[in-house]
Amino acid sequence: MTKNMGESLRAAGALSTVGLSFVFALGMGFWLGTVLDRWLGTKPLFTIACFFLGLAAGILNVYRIVSRAYPTTSATGPAGPVRPAGPTESGPTESGPARSTSPGPTERDLYDDSGG
Repeated sequence: MTKNMGESLRAAGALSTVGLSFVFALGMGFWLGTVLDRWLGTKPLFTIACFFLGLAAGILNVYRIVSRAYPTTSATGPAGPVRPAGPTESGPTESGPARSTSPGPTERDLYDDSGG
């Protein structure tokens, strides 16, 4: 068995629990709401509220399972560390202040009211 095949089987196993965990969260929310409504005598209030809480829990479970099955690449992936984007400043020159070597205007260029 190759490494890719093992990873694929592991992901498939994790994803096979998605439907069950989603339906289980919905069912638990509905059941808890029904029990609370019977106990407190507030017919549909807690059933509806707990159903939507179960729905939110089911969506969160699905998100967590899928995130584990398909992890994102880390900041130090195959291309190396990711650097934050920003202008590259060169030092001051005889002709004036430092200017950006990036193709677009810098923040200083955008807010310069001197007209030049």
